[in-house]
Amino acid sequence: QIIFRVMRPTHLRRDMTNMSCTRHEGTDVFLPHSHIISEWISRRLSLLDEGIYTCYVGTAIQAITNKVVLKVGVFLTPMMKYEKRNTNSFLICNVLSVYPRPIITWKMDNTPISENNMQETGSLGPFSINSTLNITGSNSSYECTIENSLLKQTWTGRWTMKDGLHKMQSEHVSLSCELVNDYFSPNQDFKVTWSRMESGISSILAYYLSSSQNTTFYESRFSWNKELKNHSDFSMNLTDLSLSDSGEYLCNISSDEYTLLTIHTVHVEPSQETASDNKGLWILVASLILVLCLILLIWKVKCCTAQIEARRSRHPADGAQRERCRVSTESTHDDNASDNAEENMVRHYFLYQTIYSIKMLL
Repeated sequence: QIIFRVMRPTHLRRDMTNMSCTRHEGTDVFLPHSHIISEWISRRLSLLDEGIYTCYVGTAIQAITNKVVLKVGVFLTPMMKYEKRNTNSFLICNVLSVYPRPIITWKMDNTPISENNMQETGSLGPFSINSTLNITGSNSSYECTIENSLLKQTWTGRWTMKDGLHKMQSEHVSLSCELVNDYFSPNQDFKVTWSRMESGISSILAYYLSSSQNTTFYESRFSWNKELKNHSDFSMNLTDLSLSDSGEYLCNISSDEYTLLTIHTVHVEPSQETASDNKGLWILVASLILVLCLILLIWKVKCCTAQIEARRSRHPADGAQRERCRVSTESTHDDNASDNAEENMVRHYFLYQTIYSIKMLL
């Protein structure tokens, strides 16, 4: 909104005859007529309204002319987003509408660093800007600042990762998230959102609005400590943990001037009872498989042995045949030796298979 205030001296109050406020291009902004000490001229602004304006007040005695330079700024509240793509983690500072181009700075542990990528749309303004940074140190804190020098407004986003937590199945976990007084004033409205990050997708667990004092839960096992919440501590409790609860949890505290992101990594491990039950079940299954393998191997050995015995029984037994056998003694001995070798080879093979199967199961 554009506001022109035209101050009139008291002695001009009664005999004012003419007043106008005109842009240099020649377009009238507003031409009211009123007999009060000051006049307010207002209208909604766009970037096209930038320029120099001349205000003229005339009476029968004298005239007053004044020039005003109008600059228009835009600064829609920015936001900081945390994203995980495969094994890489990124921070994105985003402002959907800003004019003129802002000053964006990144810091790691209070040391200035350069962004990895910046995307900008809107050639003449207002601009939409995404500034992306690759998180290289999970134990470090990162800070993004976006400043609109014309409007003298600054927004800050801060990201911190806490130490990983290891919990047993069925236990509960407490994840800290506190509002920092250095960033938020006592009477400033803010919003707190707890969410879980999984495969690049964020699912909201709960959120709180300071303006209405309303709290909404999307997970029945999630809770806030009411006493801590009254002291701006929004640490969460998650009860009855399961193995599927392992992952990253994000606390987002946001206002018009700040965004604070806190990341927790939770590892849920099987309890001793569960591990013992699983071990007993595994032993039972392995034993059944071993018995079945042994039965199958014994059956195969018997089948092969029966085939060898059947082949031996087919040798001729009468005198003539025995005579031929004596004539070809060497050949018969060779056949018997071959059968014995084949039987031994089959037995050794299946013995090897049995031992190998037992080793694999163990």
